[in-house]
Amino acid sequence: MLLGATFLSGFFLFLDQSLKSMAVNNPSKSYYLIKNIVGWEYYENYGIAFSLPMPKFLLITFIPIIIASLIIFLMKTKKKKFWLIFGTSLVIAGAISNLIDRVFLGFVVDYFRVFTSVINIADIMIIVGGLILVVPSLKKKQ
Repeated sequence: MLLGATFLSGFFLFLDQSLKSMAVNNPSKSYYLIKNIVGWEYYENYGIAFSLPMPKFLLITFIPIIIASLIIFLMKTKKKKFWLIFGTSLVIAGAISNLIDRVFLGFVVDYFRVFTSVINIADIMIIVGGLILVVPSLKKKQ
């Protein structure tokens, strides 16, 4: 169970880094399924989610602390259900992928244009992983 979730998250991390490398090596290339709405577009994101500005030193300091906290949380959790492991693994892998960009490039590479945003697979992993973690607790409250 842990191995499968970790492998799948690792695969998405590798895929994201590969696509980021393609984007960095071809920054002027843009491809659209629907012009300026859905497609491939290189974007350097110096901020956090939705390009909100935040000092780089804060990001590089706190993101590893958050990642370490999530790993400790996962290790200390007694009931290791697949969805808990998978959701947490997705968030960790997405955060690591974006952290790699911040450390080595100084910004996060985004490449999928979706309406007014440009995102990457790491962003999707963080969002989906967070939803996987939150939705079951919302269902329990109902």
